[in-house]
Amino acid sequence: MAPHASKRDLEEYVDGLLSDEDSSSLRTHLDGCAECQRRLAEFTPGVPEHDPERRTETRALVHFPGRLKLLDPVTSTGPPHQVEVIEISSGGLKIRTERSLIPKTLVQIRYEGKAVLGEVRYCIRVGAEYHAGIELKEEFPE
Repeated sequence: MAPHASKRDLEEYVDGLLSDEDSSSLRTHLDGCAECQRRLAEFTPGVPEHDPERRTETRALVHFPGRLKLLDPVTSTGPPHQVEVIEISSGGLKIRTERSLIPKTLVQIRYEGKAVLGEVRYCIRVGAEYHAGIELKEEFPE
């Protein structure tokens, strides 16, 4: 892969069209490349400033401390890290974190005595931290 991901590679990654090997390679690159993360966020579906609101569930504003564990074997380095759950709906969570998260990464979040499985839908920088939307999953994706 080139030093930076091409626009086409990023689009195919978001659409799930890359092979498992290319997708894994791109996730590894994205984990360490802020420039490509920024470019990916520019057109990732679900990023609030680039996509009209599509959720129909009612959201509740909350402030729960939590712990997030990355479950992707390529990007799951280190122990779980602290997050704050700031919104909850029937289908997802919005969290505040100090770490950028890569869209489509599988995560586990523990908060308020619960453990939920989810997939990162978007992650945007807000000041010195990040806001990430997590789509809840009932079981591990294929």
